[in-house]
Amino acid sequence: MDKQTEEYNGYCICVKCDLRLEHKKGIPCREVKCPKCGRTMLKEGSYHHQLYQQKFIDNREQDEQP
Repeated sequence: MDKQTEEYNGYCICVKCDLRLEHKKGIPCREVKCPKCGRTMLKEGSYHHQLYQQKFIDNREQDEQP
């Protein structure tokens, strides 16, 4: 697979175990289950992935407050 095609398709990621799988064209990442832990995967860089990252950062900042 050439680099341009790889960049276009992106990756499906598991936010629980950090597994990255190549995104397969025509199959939404939200329909793919992580083969390691069984959790629904997200498209890397998607709106929902960004929401998850922001929530993770917010929770970490709250934990660090005295």
